[in-house]
Amino acid sequence: MKILSILAAVIIFFTGTANAQDTSKTKYPVVVSFQSICCGVPSEKPVVYFITAFKKKNKIKLITADQIGPMGKEGEYYLAFSLRELSKKQKKLFVTGIKNINKLPDDPGILTIKESMEINTAEIPRRATIKKISF
Repeated sequence: MKILSILAAVIIFFTGTANAQDTSKTKYPVVVSFQSICCGVPSEKPVVYFITAFKKKNKIKLITADQIGPMGKEGEYYLAFSLRELSKKQKKLFVTGIKNINKLPDDPGILTIKESMEINTAEIPRRATIKKISF
């Protein structure tokens, strides 16, 4: 009987641990990554311009993102878009459009757009924060 109680406790512990780990992961339809090579990250201006134009064209009041960072020593960060406020068609248009954004010619660093990216909050740096921002 004692062995069954211990076995049940172990199973409950590992099941709870697995569930806790799953909740720290969030999958985003699109994530814009602002990376540095040596001298800082690129400007947000092209992304903000695209979002402003997209909202106007599609008559959307608000688009939100999770700003996650700093991810490194030079201010690297992510803009992770859940796109919950968009319809299925609008999500597809948004992802297609944002993938065509390029950084400004004289900007340092790299601008990368990734689709269907899963971010595990347990793996981001300790000093990083996750902050909701609105466009």
